[in-house]
Amino acid sequence: MFITSYAVIQSMVHVAQMVHSDNSLIEKHVLIISSAIPFDDLHHLSAFLDTATDKHDSRGGGAAHARLLKLHFFNGNSSLWNKLLNLYSRCGLRPIVLNMFDTMPNRDIVSYNTVISSQPRSDSGAFDAMRLYARLLHEDLQPNHITFSALLAASHGIVCPQFVEQIHAQSLKLGLNLNGFVGSAIVNAYEKCRGMEEAIHAFEEIVDLDSVCWNVMIDVCARRGSKSHIAEVFSQMRKEGGGSFDCFTLTSVLKTCLEKGELYLGMQLHGCAWKAGLESEAPTGNALITMYLNCGEGMSSAIEVFRRILKPNIISWTAMISGLMQNGLAAEAAGFYKEMVNAGEMENDFCFTSLLPVSGMLASLEHGRMVHCRIQKSAFCSDVMVGNALIDMYFKCGSLEDGQLAFETMTKHDTVSWTIMILGFGQHGEGDKALEIFRAMKTGGFIPDSVTFLAILSACSHGGLVHEGLRIFHSMVDRYKIKPKREHCACIVDLLGRAGRLKEAESFIGKMEIGMDPLAWEALLGACGMHGEMELGQRSAEKIMVLEPQKDGPYVLLSNMYAERRRWQEKENLRERLDSSRSRKDAARSWFPDLRA
Repeated sequence: MFITSYAVIQSMVHVAQMVHSDNSLIEKHVLIISSAIPFDDLHHLSAFLDTATDKHDSRGGGAAHARLLKLHFFNGNSSLWNKLLNLYSRCGLRPIVLNMFDTMPNRDIVSYNTVISSQPRSDSGAFDAMRLYARLLHEDLQPNHITFSALLAASHGIVCPQFVEQIHAQSLKLGLNLNGFVGSAIVNAYEKCRGMEEAIHAFEEIVDLDSVCWNVMIDVCARRGSKSHIAEVFSQMRKEGGGSFDCFTLTSVLKTCLEKGELYLGMQLHGCAWKAGLESEAPTGNALITMYLNCGEGMSSAIEVFRRILKPNIISWTAMISGLMQNGLAAEAAGFYKEMVNAGEMENDFCFTSLLPVSGMLASLEHGRMVHCRIQKSAFCSDVMVGNALIDMYFKCGSLEDGQLAFETMTKHDTVSWTIMILGFGQHGEGDKALEIFRAMKTGGFIPDSVTFLAILSACSHGGLVHEGLRIFHSMVDRYKIKPKREHCACIVDLLGRAGRLKEAESFIGKMEIGMDPLAWEALLGACGMHGEMELGQRSAEKIMVLEPQKDGPYVLLSNMYAERRRWQEKENLRERLDSSRSRKDAARSWFPDLRA
């Protein structure tokens, strides 16, 4: 029977010592544990231990440990101790690592590097690493590049400039800051606690620049959103680094191409990828797809890039499905999904959350249920993000019962889950049901955010629940201390307007000082059209025309109001005014098929 860990050995020996104080019994326990390993020579046991370490196999490694104890191979052999430290460190057994480290007869720099590397990336882990470093110096050991990299890795859990500066000073003293391995770690650490300027200074100190150093600096620039720096570093890398770069380099630079004005840079990088033969690699292709979608080039370039990827992965397929959705091409997105399934690619949580809106946009309950079946068979059926997308899909397809059932069968909810339920019922005119969900959310200990309040206010507006809507609005401001946004105020204007309380709605606009917000006046204009309030409707339309002269909406609504009152001359004057403003109403399109076909 395999031992689970070194801790088991220690605990068994400890119990035997306390209860029986019988050394023969202790030896018997070790003999039983070690019997699983047939080797008796150091070479085979050491090789077995290496294999267990590579596989993160604490059971096999523990059995080898017991065998080594039985055969008394530990005397003065620090390499075996270090191998065991490395094994338990890789298996995440930190208490065992520390216990072994303290009981080792001889510790060298490899021992210290292993234990420092095992420290968690947290405040306590960082300070424990520094204490170990001080102990290392006290034992007159010489730190190396791995020591400093491990110390800086432990510091990622905290934002402490003094901590990083101390490590930097020590590396300067020993001349290790010139090393690319240490220099890259210092660059990363300074970016997190000091910013770009300090990171650049640290980068300039490195003498032995390799591709890893350049990639780290480019990634730092990308994280900071420093587009000028990233282009400069990439150009410098191509000149001084022998022109070599890899997929990581290109994907880091492509991350910064997010707007239409950056399309030219993105296309240049595409050219670099093509020349280097990296265009067909999945990471580069995925980054290019995202770049073309973000920069407004449309789907044609993104599809062309996708077709050139030799082995598209789930990220590639998800990027395409999401991009097609963003461009309103739901049917094409569904086609890509079918192609993906036929290719044998399995979905992940991000893929499912991109797929479900496709069903919602197509209003295809059949397609949505098919995806739901795939979710149930996957490992993501209990994922909150997937569950939320599923609820949203059912509401958009008009199946309120399925949406509620999907919500009730979720093992865990978050604020988004409740908000989608409130919004879904509100959009279908079920204001009372939305209020019920809102109350249940608060009873369950969930705190509504600004989006939740927007959903419930909209539900009250559509359901004619004026008193409840006003009470919730005041609760949002007074109790939850959420500052109302223009959308919240527009909801209240719409709420009052639908109820015929038009003067009160106009007064609310003045009270909330949103007179320069066209959204509020649009809500009031719509209510005036509903109730035939001509004078206030004219004032509202005039406000919108001044604030957003390019919009044709107020002209159309006011024109319809004139037509209902048979005020044809005023309607004609408004039409001429619309023409002179160069605004143009989009032509309507019918859903009916062409009967001539």
